Formats: sequence, structure tokens, C-alpha cells
Amino acid sequence: MHFITFSLIACCSLALGWANEWGYPDLDNNQDEPFPKWGGLCDSGKKQSPINLHVKGSLKGEFDPLKFANYDEHQKNLKMVNNGHSIQLSGFDHELTLSGGALLHDYVVEQIHMHWWSEHTINDIRYPLEVHIVHRNTIYPNMTMAANFKDGIVVIGVLYHVSNTRNEAIGSIIKSLGAVKAYDSMNKPTLVADSLAVDDLVPSVESYFTYAGSLTTPTCAEAVTWIVLTETFPVTLDQVNEFKEIEYEEGKQLHNNYRELQSENNRAVVLVEMPEDRSGAAGLTASVSLILTLVLVGGQKFLL
Repeated sequence: MHFITFSLIACCSLALGWANEWGYPDLDNNQDEPFPKWGGLCDSGKKQSPINLHVKGSLKGEFDPLKFANYDEHQKNLKMVNNGHSIQLSGFDHELTLSGGALLHDYVVEQIHMHWWSEHTINDIRYPLEVHIVHRNTIYPNMTMAANFKDGIVVIGVLYHVSNTRNEAIGSIIKSLGAVKAYDSMNKPTLVADSLAVDDLVPSVESYFTYAGSLTTPTCAEAVTWIVLTETFPVTLDQVNEFKEIEYEEGKQLHNNYRELQSENNRAVVLVEMPEDRSGAAGLTASVSLILTLVLVGGQKFLL
């Protein structure tokens, strides 16, 4: 079995000190290769992520709007790192705070990273890219501490569908990929050439799924409130393929870095729609199922 192995820098990884070797199967070259077992809570937990999100089977809820502070501020000193399992952004000039909705505390953005293919699926459809905006509850001093509590972390998941139009925000990130793609650049942060407002990575938040889940990398701590937006953003296949050139070993590229779907285990999945959005499930189904082409990879539906 093929595994990705690498050493982790604690400040640059959601693995939060996980010491074991872990990785992803290379499904681009072998669609039948099984997902590896990561051990610990990753295998024994009952609130693991990601999951398939169904419009039809979810509970319907209304909350006050989510509040985003400083998300529209351009970050001019962002740092990017290839940590061997993703591309991660950190080093924000301004404190970005999330509150409102069903959240009982304020949450501050710690880092942003990408998964190519998406980790979550919506109505059984897997999208080509998913961006995770990772927030820490401000009552906890760091991510390691926050990961010990069920209200410790909030992750906003943004899914991207394929378009012929390039995504400008993703393009700003890609411009700096050349400095971190190679294996000998792994775990060596570089400044992002273009300034970027986190708002540019977030489409409409009028409708989203929320549920109690986990980190999708070891230690798989069950400390995450997930907010997965139902509106998707466009991205080109060429842009997605740029991420697939990231090396995790000498001469070996990270062709995909998504975790397999986990059991829902009778968890409540709530579909939140703002009061002004009364379009109903039929309209929402159309918006989240913008299908240009469907292919089957490893028995799963993928959106192209």
C-alpha cells in the first residue's frame, strides 16, 4: 500500500502533534487502492468527518446571520506552506472573527488550507476542490487546547465546481505555488505574492449545512462544528491541477488529499437558510447540483 510520509511542523499542521505516518491513496493512478487506516480516534470515533450532506434528509433550521469581522481586509503578509498533505495559508495581518448563527462564542481564523477533490459531498456529488477556513474558539489559547473540546473549532467548508472561468482568489494563491511545490521546499513557508481578502474565498452564506464532526486529518479530534456552504464557487480544472503538482516525497506528487466519507451515525445535520431565502429544497437542489459532467471514480460520483 502506498503511503505519504513526512514530518509535521506543529505550527503548520492540523495534525496537532500526531506522530504516526499517515497519508492518502493515489487514486489518480490506482482507483482501487483502499484508504489507509490512521488509527486512534480516526478509526474508533463516532463523529468523524467528512460526510455526505443530503438536502432531502437534513433538518431545516433558521438562525441569526453569521457575522464576519475583517474578512474583507486584504492580507498583505500571508504565508504559504506545503506541509506534505496540503497547501496552508496563515499569518493574517488582521484578526478575522466569526460569530453569530448558532455559535455561542467568537471564533478567530487560524489557517486556511485546500483539499483536491472535495472531502464533503453534497447529494452524493464530489466536487473538484474544497477550501477549509479553520477557526479557533477564542476562549482557548491555541489549537491544541481547542481540539480537546467539542466547541473548540469551527471550520467553514467551501466547495468549488468546474467552470471555464478562472477563479481570481484561487489564482492569487496559485501564483505563489512555484515556491513551495518541490519536496525540498516542504515545511518552508513563503510569502504569498498577491494580497488576498478571505471574503474572496467565501460565496453566499445565506444557506449552509452545519453538523458536529471532526478534523479530517489525524488526530481526527471530534471538536469541530462544520459549516459547509451550499453555494459553490467556480474554478477551472487547470487551476485544480496546479495543486496536484505539490510534492510530498522526492519526485512524488500529491494527486489527491481528501479523506473518505465517514458514517453519519445518526447525527443531526441541519440545513440553515436565512429567513429571506424561501426558495425551498427544490431551488437549493438545483444550486448545489450544478452538474457539467459526471464521472465515476472508485464507485463515487465526481463533479467535473
